[in-house]
Amino acid sequence: MVLWASGREGLAQGLCPESLAAVHPAWREDALRFGPWQALSTPWCGDCGSDGWWVSQADAGSLASRVVVCGPCTSVMDVVRPLGEAGGLAPWDCVLAVSQHQGRGQLRRTWESPPGNLYACVVLPPAPPEYDSLVPLILGDCLVRFFGEQGLAMRLKWPNDLISHGVKVGGILVEERKGVVTAGIGINLCQCPPAEALRQGHAVPAGHLGGAFTPLGLWCSLVNYFRICYEVALHRGVPQATAAGIETNLAWLGEVVMVREGGSEPYRALPVGLTPEGALRLRSMDGSGVERILTSGSIWPV
Repeated sequence: MVLWASGREGLAQGLCPESLAAVHPAWREDALRFGPWQALSTPWCGDCGSDGWWVSQADAGSLASRVVVCGPCTSVMDVVRPLGEAGGLAPWDCVLAVSQHQGRGQLRRTWESPPGNLYACVVLPPAPPEYDSLVPLILGDCLVRFFGEQGLAMRLKWPNDLISHGVKVGGILVEERKGVVTAGIGINLCQCPPAEALRQGHAVPAGHLGGAFTPLGLWCSLVNYFRICYEVALHRGVPQATAAGIETNLAWLGEVVMVREGGSEPYRALPVGLTPEGALRLRSMDGSGVERILTSGSIWPV
């Protein structure tokens, strides 16, 4: 793993071990844990030219990917693009940012990104076309399963949010540019936006995991699991089987929820599962038993 020492003007600030440690106590712990750090005088990746890097001397040989850590940036998903175009990032390589000032979520909504939380972007290998619309759900399901093994109760709020004890603690955003698919993953580890900072009409209040993890420490534990879980999901045979596996970790499955589609009035429905394409199957609460298919919208508990 490396620190991007020089950064890139207008995109990301540079980092050295000392500045990383000064960002936040959680990052200070990571800077010490993964040190000592050695300055690298030769290009670390492809055509990155004279960009400076600090390389961790800790044993990272068990990692399934290369990890780049950058300073405060516009968005970690923006940082991945120039590094990838320079030949520095292959599938499952990733970038972590200490903070973002233009972080984005679903529908390009602002994602509050103070230091101390996890802001990662990973380059995904191509998925079979029939799985394209399932990718965000597969990633969310992998995260739910990982945290479950850490003893943390978590559920996937359709289509791409992480819910723990009734509050939103994270989200996933998948983007494709020039044939390269990337996944942005944000998890509130030690802090979250105050209620007044959330958009009007937000479905679920924000929360955090309580500071039990550090950003880099968590990612190094997660990335190998993530890769295996994702690849297993894509080899279950057919999308229908993958969707059925995800259903068990959906939030509010079988419970009455409120549903909003676009600017329409909210209505009550019962989530009953997923289609093979990842749309949410809803049962009407008007007594007719008619099933509705939600491809875009928001749900929240009654």
